[in-house]
Amino acid sequence: MAGVRLDWEGKQAHVERLALPLQVVETVNAPRADRGTIFEGGASGGDGWRNRLIWGDNAHVLASLADELAGQVDLVYIDPPFDSRQDYKVRIGIGDAEASENLSKLQSVVEEKAYRDTWGAGVDSYLQMLYTRLVLLRELLSDRGSIFLHLAPNVSHYGRLLLEEVFGVDNFRAEIVWKRTTAHADTKDFATIHDAILCFSKTDAHHWNPQFRAYDSAYLESKYRYRDPDGRLHRRSDLMAAGTRRGSSGQPWRDHDPAAKGMHWKFGIKRLDQLDAEGRIYWPKGGTGVPQYKRYLDEMQGQAVGDWWDDLSPVNAQARERLGFDTQKPEALLERIIRSSSDEGSIVLDCFAGSGTTPAVAERLGRRWVACDIGRFAIHTTRKRLLDVPGCKPFVVANLGRYERQVWQRATTGEEVRAYLDFVVELYGAKTLEGFAHLHGSLAARAVHVGSVDAPVTQDEVLRTLDECAGAGYTGADVLGWEWEMGLHELVQDEARDRGVDLRLRRIPREVMDPRVVASGEVVFHELAYLRVDASAAGRTVTVTLADFVLPNPALVPEAVRSKVNGWSDYVDYWAVDFTYGSSEQDTFHNQWQSYRTRAQRKLELSAAHAYDAPGAYTVLVKVVDVFGNDTTTAVPVEVA
Repeated sequence: MAGVRLDWEGKQAHVERLALPLQVVETVNAPRADRGTIFEGGASGGDGWRNRLIWGDNAHVLASLADELAGQVDLVYIDPPFDSRQDYKVRIGIGDAEASENLSKLQSVVEEKAYRDTWGAGVDSYLQMLYTRLVLLRELLSDRGSIFLHLAPNVSHYGRLLLEEVFGVDNFRAEIVWKRTTAHADTKDFATIHDAILCFSKTDAHHWNPQFRAYDSAYLESKYRYRDPDGRLHRRSDLMAAGTRRGSSGQPWRDHDPAAKGMHWKFGIKRLDQLDAEGRIYWPKGGTGVPQYKRYLDEMQGQAVGDWWDDLSPVNAQARERLGFDTQKPEALLERIIRSSSDEGSIVLDCFAGSGTTPAVAERLGRRWVACDIGRFAIHTTRKRLLDVPGCKPFVVANLGRYERQVWQRATTGEEVRAYLDFVVELYGAKTLEGFAHLHGSLAARAVHVGSVDAPVTQDEVLRTLDECAGAGYTGADVLGWEWEMGLHELVQDEARDRGVDLRLRRIPREVMDPRVVASGEVVFHELAYLRVDASAAGRTVTVTLADFVLPNPALVPEAVRSKVNGWSDYVDYWAVDFTYGSSEQDTFHNQWQSYRTRAQRKLELSAAHAYDAPGAYTVLVKVVDVFGNDTTTAVPVEVA
């Protein structure tokens, strides 16, 4: 785009586009909010579209969406992190207790990595992060599309220059000032009480729906000072306007000749008669004054909204919509933005989803949506929030999964599998091992096995590892994997005990794909949680019950959290059930029932029942998400008579 360009140290004007297939890991069919309503069973638009909640780096996600959604998105709202000093936390609740200021979920390593990408080199890295996303977002916008970039005053000036460079100066629409707090004393400077929301469009033909706000009391007192006998408030305005006319509006009416005053009526004579018959014309007492038009307050849309928004309060500590995110924005703010620049059925996108305000409001307003965030807990919070929207249409949860890992492997260790295995073994702190089929490293008296980047660790794979382990004299085995076969944990632990081997199953974290995290030594391989589910059948009705959930490393749980735990279920924040898993090829988890804790509803149901249409053998898949956003899944076979 022509015009002023912003430059910074290390600016990369070329934006790499690595398009990878998105993997659907969960389909949400029946929100809890719809139980017992007409929406139970899932509402659908009928056009094949599914709203999407995507976990991953938004630069990769946006590039991956381009093949399908380029030129299709009507509205983008993003609220990227804009304070290099802010400690971004999420307050969490434990068990039946509400979220506490003292129980905070800090950033995961991957979220901290994203934060370092944003601010690691000061404003230079922030600008590169933002520039890359804006370029990719512009490609997704339709010709009627607009983008709203929400920033604080410390970076809003940079944001405007970047938007002008990417979208063009002529496509500037507004710089909205949102007064987010009241004035407060500051020791050295003027207090910062507002955010800036920059609005640009892709073309001149952008969506625009005027918005209105309630009149303030001073305006009402000065303008709507008159009251009819029935109590309706109104204001009075002129019926004449400057300039003479030859038609009906220029003719005398009821002994008043506008032409004599160099004026004309604002309405034709026929319309004036109609207004008078309806009681909408005020006649001054004595019959000598000029009649006036009565504008009733209850017929006015309100005051047109400009670029100064001081009527929308932030999310306070008592707000019903509050979810514990420090940076959570109020639904009223997003509602105004979405209503102004999109229509029902429009696609709305937010790639810094956070607590999920944008998709939740978009869903409620009948828009289609795509939401993305790099934080696992943000995805979990957004999923729960959407499930509480009555009539929520089915949506999918997706990530880039094995495709992203395959690209990482080729770029990091090449096509040679042994190089990949050695890399992970050394990152785990073990020594590489040769001469075995399934043992790839050793750590003291423990052997180490590394799973493939593009397949889950299977039961057979673990059993072969245990056999080699026992044969080689190792007393322990650490199996590292990206993904795991359903229900693996309980089955292989019994086999390990029979062989006299202490078995640990550990997840390879996504952070290993970032060289800066690897260099920092911050990578942690967490052990899998243990989940037990009981199932019982009565006729064709099956009831599944959460029976136990164990975090294998309680020492990693902050003391402030552990002190609030009264039982194993307090660690469970959410669980969902797919009663017919595997009923189709390449089936994903279909969320057919769920129970979860919200601020308003802390109690968790521990049993779920389902009536099957026909007898047979079924697989029930249960997914549990703990209070930190980590998920654990197990499969339970059931027989229906």
